[in-house]
Amino acid sequence: GAAKQDLLRPSYRATMSAGQDGITPEASKRICAHMNQDHAATVHALVSSTLSGSDARCKVQNCRMKSVSLAEYTLSYVLCDGDACSMKKAVVPFHPPLASADLVRPALIAEHHRALQPKFSWLVTDPVMRMLFGACILLGVGTALGEAELALRIDNAPWALSIVTTVFGTSELFAKVVIGAWCFSLAAHGLEALYTAYLCKTKLKMDVFTTFKWFLLNVCTGFPVMNKVRELVAVDMAARADKKGE
Repeated sequence: GAAKQDLLRPSYRATMSAGQDGITPEASKRICAHMNQDHAATVHALVSSTLSGSDARCKVQNCRMKSVSLAEYTLSYVLCDGDACSMKKAVVPFHPPLASADLVRPALIAEHHRALQPKFSWLVTDPVMRMLFGACILLGVGTALGEAELALRIDNAPWALSIVTTVFGTSELFAKVVIGAWCFSLAAHGLEALYTAYLCKTKLKMDVFTTFKWFLLNVCTGFPVMNKVRELVAVDMAARADKKGE
């Protein structure tokens, strides 16, 4: 893919001059500079993939790859919980450890694709995605029932009829609103998902299968997924702008 071609550039191949047995500090520095400048979104995603618990809900910024060895790579980042920010470090081992410096490139390509994988568990663990996904399911069920059947079921449930008539006036109007909301959300999420897929493929150099998973998640939940991808693109663009300004 495009990410692989980028890592094959002469500037990257030069980092492999350390030889077959190890990675010198100079080679490690060049690899990290390349990743931080040309693959900042990947580094950001790698940091995010190391977070768990309450840290996973915090904001991360200034993500950097600091060193690479045959056994592991080291990341630094700033973790912000509200206004409280602190510098953190993460050490990520290669599984298995690399046998030679020539294996760094394919190992980092594999890490690139791993870190940029979306998680379908977000549909449960992310509060906003959970709410939107649940709402879409309810709208879809109502639409599948059809306007007449949905209105009839509302009429046959006194507690539901009381709520619906208070807000919408009649069950028939409520049924129309449900179907209209489903059609609108499907169209809006579909357009957002197409934009997300475009960013994944052209800006973040994801493979087709990973791009499709982002697309599918975006159809299910809408803007929260698109915003995650846009954040990665913004990180990448900022790093490239800094590089041009040097």
